[in-house]
Amino acid sequence: MIELKQISFVRNERYILENISLSIHKNQNWVILGKNGSGKTTLINILFGYLWPTYGSVRIAGETYGEYPLSELQKKIGILQSSYQEERLQRSLTVKDIIASGLLNSIGIYSELSPEESEKLELLLANNSWIKNPNQLYSLLSSGEKKKVLLLRALIANPEILILDEPCSSLDLAAREDFFSLFEKYKADGRCIILITHRTDEIPDYFDYALLLREGKIIASGLKEEVFNSKNLSLTYGVNVELIEKNGQYYTNVIR
Repeated sequence: MIELKQISFVRNERYILENISLSIHKNQNWVILGKNGSGKTTLINILFGYLWPTYGSVRIAGETYGEYPLSELQKKIGILQSSYQEERLQRSLTVKDIIASGLLNSIGIYSELSPEESEKLELLLANNSWIKNPNQLYSLLSSGEKKKVLLLRALIANPEILILDEPCSSLDLAAREDFFSLFEKYKADGRCIILITHRTDEIPDYFDYALLLREGKIIASGLKEEVFNSKNLSLTYGVNVELIEKNGQYYTNVIR
């Protein structure tokens, strides 16, 4: 479903990513873990087509970037990237507008929905009773509510691939649990899910695969239970850490 071959990205003569190769298949849930500045978001921006790799190739659903219309490939991907998306949102957009924009592959409403798209939107709203007023301004929502609205925006077109870029940033524990409770409702068979985070305790136990990044290079990748250990996490974070597993959740303690 996703194949990256020897991806490198160079900016100002500095490697942001270096020689990244990764294959992600249907039904696989991956977490990409690394501290801030490790290259996680750059990698996701390349996957979605926001950036073009300096070297290497990207294949999505059997098609290679550069040999197939990018806009068509992007329709296969739903992405929640709140920091990027919120900077570009029109301030006057309502909750309903934001979710609908996921059908148009835009950040905003620039054309009319078809009758089929309108029906899909109304059904999604009806199935999410926590949305009390779809015509409320998005800008007035809490941080947790905004993340859930952006999640529905990413999901409304039923994408084959779902990317969640730091979805729990700025959320307290209760809001984080609320977000993933909604997310679990929409996990679909056959969908590939990629979670980007810098914290092991934000990773739900149904993410079975992991890629660890540090300074644009892969520390380890593969099954999470094999990749997650104190040595690899210490290399990833650049400090000595002890990894603790409890009921499928992973926690790290810095060893001083």
